[in-house]
Amino acid sequence: MRRTISVILFCIGAWLLMSGLVVAWVSVGGGSIEQLGAVGLMGAFAAPFLALGTAASPGNRLADLGMTLMVAAGIAAAVALMMWMVVSDPGFKQFMPPDQKIPDMHLAPVSGLAAEFIVAAGGYLLWYFGRQRERREKPDLERIFGDS
Repeated sequence: MRRTISVILFCIGAWLLMSGLVVAWVSVGGGSIEQLGAVGLMGAFAAPFLALGTAASPGNRLADLGMTLMVAAGIAAAVALMMWMVVSDPGFKQFMPPDQKIPDMHLAPVSGLAAEFIVAAGGYLLWYFGRQRERREKPDLERIFGDS
């Protein structure tokens, strides 16, 4: 039961964090600080769900949280790639209503890559240190039983 609750909370937190990372890739006229502020705001919304998911996790909590952060960053990068393909397609204008102007939307690779790197690197570090701690706490069978 704890694992199920943990997975649900991690999914909600990752979804909120991923949506903030996707916003960092879109430039609608503001600067990089505003876009990274949106990531911080969505990260603040995601933090309680990620914290509760970490607390409810019956396994390696740091590794679970780190993996969740890396998955959120990976999905956000995939969505950013899809947005780039849609925006750069000249046939995209055909799908817009004829009486509406196309929104002035550009991709912002600097803020998008910065936010992706921060979240993915933080997730990797949490995962790495969680795995190292688990290895220190659980000794090798070879050390317990010997070489032969």
